[in-house]
Amino acid sequence: MDLNWSDADLAFRDEVRAFLQETLTDEIRDAGRLMTSVYAQHDAAMKWQAILHAKGWVAPAWPVEYGGCGWSVLQRYIFTRERVAAGAPPVSPMGVQMCGPALIGYGSDQQKAYFLPRMLSGEHFWCQGYSEPEAGSDLASLQMEALDDGDDLICTGTKIWTTHADEANWIFCLVRTSREDRPQKGITFVLIDMTTP
Repeated sequence: MDLNWSDADLAFRDEVRAFLQETLTDEIRDAGRLMTSVYAQHDAAMKWQAILHAKGWVAPAWPVEYGGCGWSVLQRYIFTRERVAAGAPPVSPMGVQMCGPALIGYGSDQQKAYFLPRMLSGEHFWCQGYSEPEAGSDLASLQMEALDDGDDLICTGTKIWTTHADEANWIFCLVRTSREDRPQKGITFVLIDMTTP
């Protein structure tokens, strides 16, 4: 196995290094350095996402037609390695890494056209609604229900451990839409505007 990088790989690495050197501010580097989880300080992280968005580098793993970079696995590795070495924080994972791929794989064309660009720009900042009191991470025990009233899904229940819900304006939730023979059935992935009553 050849573990040497090609000239093209090295050129890409140098392009990434130059971009990071040129665009990273002390505030953004501090946000990366002071991270205690997968999130950086919100304001600095959003400034970083705006810089990446202007460059077209917010979602390296997404297909190009949805705003991704078209990078190989090695290029994504090089970018991540250089980003970490430079002290830049990652983009919040809830939208770009969790909700976005689900929409790309299973969403309607209308959903993709509406949500994906706003996810990339940071206009929509996401949190997740999986865990519940008395259920924790046991998703088969979900109790939050979503009932279709003909116009809307009426969701009732509680979610916990919704990291950055105080910053988010959208949440993706797993909710129970039916009670079938097994508790793993009847669970639906729902996108909810956080201003919804």
